[in-house]
Amino acid sequence: MGLKLATLGPEGSFSEIAAKRMFENAEIIFSEDLEEIFFMVEGKEVSYGAIRVENSLEGSVNLALDLLLERDVKICKEVILNIEHCLLALPGVKIEDINLVMSHPHALAQCRKFIKKLGVKTKSCASTSEAAKEIMEKNLKNVAAIAPEVAAEVYNLEILKKGVQDRASQTRFIAIAKKDAEFSGKDKTSIIFGLRDKPGALWRVLGIFAREKINLTKIESRPSKKSLGDYIFYVDFEGHRKENEIKKVLEDMKKETTFIKILGSYPKS
Repeated sequence: MGLKLATLGPEGSFSEIAAKRMFENAEIIFSEDLEEIFFMVEGKEVSYGAIRVENSLEGSVNLALDLLLERDVKICKEVILNIEHCLLALPGVKIEDINLVMSHPHALAQCRKFIKKLGVKTKSCASTSEAAKEIMEKNLKNVAAIAPEVAAEVYNLEILKKGVQDRASQTRFIAIAKKDAEFSGKDKTSIIFGLRDKPGALWRVLGIFAREKINLTKIESRPSKKSLGDYIFYVDFEGHRKENEIKKVLEDMKKETTFIKILGSYPKS
């Protein structure tokens, strides 16, 4: 049986592009629901899930962060894509014919100035490729989709304009699995932790990393959903959880935190 990987669909999405970068020969199963991907990995219906976790302009995908806390999965790979959005429409349609642009809310936000210049209405879709698919299936002649270039080929659409994003951006995708990756020498580790309710708690935790000269590559807070003002922290840092200095950091953190969840160690993109 070949390698199976689940990612958000339909075909022609940035998620599919990222999945193929991480696992070139995997059989891709498209899902309409992010939580379903986590369940499929947990239930071993697929070996991996490829999910989007953050964009350099729009920030983190909150649902993905919540599911990483709640579900029993590990991060085993990451890939970073340079995002180029294209304006797609049915063959023969001209850009001046367009009165509605459809796409994922993040893509619409990333192309806000371009859309304003067009002077058209917008409609949110579940994904960029879903917008392209809907135009093809419903034969929408005055509607355009903002989607990856590959979606034009998949859904037989024409590219009216490339690079319609307002600013250059990158999106980070991760692969989730039941196990993380072995030591490679160029690794990073992701964790989640909660803090004790006392002054200087976060400062003391960050001081542990500083003392051991461990470089943090990301720190982000999320509401714990227990009470107002109570937060948990997502941290990425350089190194593998099996390295002695990382083991020491994680052990020392136990004295200052209410819990630590190791999401995994994996090669840096």
